[in-house]
Amino acid sequence: MTTDMIFSSIGQIVAAGGGGALIAFGIFHFLGKNWIQNQLSKDLELAKAEISLLAARRMKLHDREYIVFPEVWTKLNKAFQSLGDAVISFRKIPDLQNMAENEFDDWMKKSKLSEAEKKLLTKSSDKIRAYARILDFHSLSKAKEEFYEFHEYFLGNRIFLSPDIKKKLEQISDLLQGAWVDRHMDWQGHKPGEGESFLLEAWEKYDKKARPIMLEIEALFQEKLFPSKRSS
Repeated sequence: MTTDMIFSSIGQIVAAGGGGALIAFGIFHFLGKNWIQNQLSKDLELAKAEISLLAARRMKLHDREYIVFPEVWTKLNKAFQSLGDAVISFRKIPDLQNMAENEFDDWMKKSKLSEAEKKLLTKSSDKIRAYARILDFHSLSKAKEEFYEFHEYFLGNRIFLSPDIKKKLEQISDLLQGAWVDRHMDWQGHKPGEGESFLLEAWEKYDKKARPIMLEIEALFQEKLFPSKRSS
């Protein structure tokens, strides 16, 4: 509405016998309508900006999630495989017990054992068992190291993961840690009770409980990375 139109409207109000209050009401009505329209327009633009900001943040969150997926899966898979080697391992151990002294010395020089481990093996009356325990210790150490690499990465990035995936990773983390503790207790020679075995308990947690969850996690990751097409 132009200025001429405003004054024309005021003139019509005066001609109709309207007083100053009526003129003021007309002007307020006109200005109020425009003010409301301007305010709504500003609020709409602000809302659009906030929605755009939230959408951008959500996109960044999803981008971060897709970065975390491959890394957390790689670390989890290494931890799982290392624990499997520690719980049940099939090794070909040389007959150290019946080696000639010079043959044993040559084997020791080529081995990757530490000096402390070499001394322990040399003094042992059952060299095959002693060597097997050393290898078990190496496997347990590697499993522990790779578990904590996975666990620390998971804790540092869990905020970027959806609740369903986070829940499964928490479950697998608890099971892997529990299986490692059981295997370590067995390595130390402890028994949970009469006729029971920490080694068997470690295997149950690893194979019967953790392995199925690994498959579930793999399926969840694949669904997130490669969502299946759903017909509408």
